[in-house]
Amino acid sequence: MNDRQRDGMEYCLLVWADWMRKDDRDLGVKSMSSQSEAEAALARQENAIAEATDAMMKSLVPRHQWAIKKKFGLSRVWNFPGADLAQSYADAVAALEPLLKKNVATRMQFP
Repeated sequence: MNDRQRDGMEYCLLVWADWMRKDDRDLGVKSMSSQSEAEAALARQENAIAEATDAMMKSLVPRHQWAIKKKFGLSRVWNFPGADLAQSYADAVAALEPLLKKNVATRMQFP
């Protein structure tokens, strides 16, 4: 995997992790009204990337989903003591990348 591909994968996962941490109680009403048109467009694009990444992650085996959540601080414990976290994360990325490359919302992040 080259650096550009790695950057696309990391970008999708970072956007997804930020999206997972968002407080969406106001459903974007306050934040959207104070944004410029360019900022709002970027927010919509990142929301689409996050939603697509989340949907593609749901097709992964639970250990791989958990490894990604653990890596991005969305889980505090490693629920698979018989499996190596680093290897599970690497396997998760390898399984997720082809899915993201095919998805209309995320494929632009990959060359």
